[in-house]
Amino acid sequence: MSSALSSPLLRQFALVLCWSAGFVGYRYAAEQAPTLLVTLWRFALAALLLLPFAWAELRRLPLRVIGQQAAIGALAFAGCIAPAAKAIELGVSPGLAALLSDLSPLLVALGCCLLPGQRTSGRQWLGLGLGLTGVLLATGAGLGLGVAPGWAYALPLGGALALALATLVQSRLPPSRLALPTQLFIQLAASSLVMMVAASLEGPLRPPLTPGFALALLWLLVPTLLGYGLYWLCLRQGSPQAVSGALYLSPPVALLWAWACFDEPLAPGMLLGLLFALAGLLCLNAAERTRQPETALAPGR
Repeated sequence: MSSALSSPLLRQFALVLCWSAGFVGYRYAAEQAPTLLVTLWRFALAALLLLPFAWAELRRLPLRVIGQQAAIGALAFAGCIAPAAKAIELGVSPGLAALLSDLSPLLVALGCCLLPGQRTSGRQWLGLGLGLTGVLLATGAGLGLGVAPGWAYALPLGGALALALATLVQSRLPPSRLALPTQLFIQLAASSLVMMVAASLEGPLRPPLTPGFALALLWLLVPTLLGYGLYWLCLRQGSPQAVSGALYLSPPVALLWAWACFDEPLAPGMLLGLLFALAGLLCLNAAERTRQPETALAPGR
């Protein structure tokens, strides 16, 4: 994956394309089964597919490393995805759910201000601000409050906080040679256990044996394996601000997915928001290039 996507910007574009596919996937999947059940089998299927590639390395890993990745995975997968999906099921408008879920770059930047050895530069703040403006412009037409109970609106914000925390924890760990398939397997296996408990509170865990449910799971493998795989790969090679900031492109691109898959209309604000989010990403990458010579001289990350 890394050899085919040698440019950081190309990796980030691929990340956004795969990540944003999850929004469209859940729109279709919610018509097939409850979202928590869909999420459980999404994680379980992806973990099963990764197991043959992770087994050899998994047997040699210290329990400490497995525990770290399990905790990070529970936050980044179960803690991030399930709340946003459930909020939409409860009636929160998809535009507002996407906006709240994609506040994680801002939370990551704020978190870096509190961590020793980390800081968010002025140019990074500018890039994050442009990205947030793009999200607001792109999703502005869909920011109706919906019909959900009041507490449901905290769910996607909690998901953003979970992803930000997972990102910061992962970025603070010592550099690791852990293979991406192994890392993803541990994270998905732990998240499957979390979702098994959560989904069991709503009903039976048996998946619907229908073509629609199978198609939804296959579609959701794209953001699960490629989206998160690229996210962790980018984080290994860049700052948490730049990597998470790429997710500001996700809501506008998700609206493009909805136009292509469901023939939803394209609003001018969406295209303008896409340009602002793209400008923010380019600004973050420019800041990243000036940061790298400084970190190269530092004794540690």
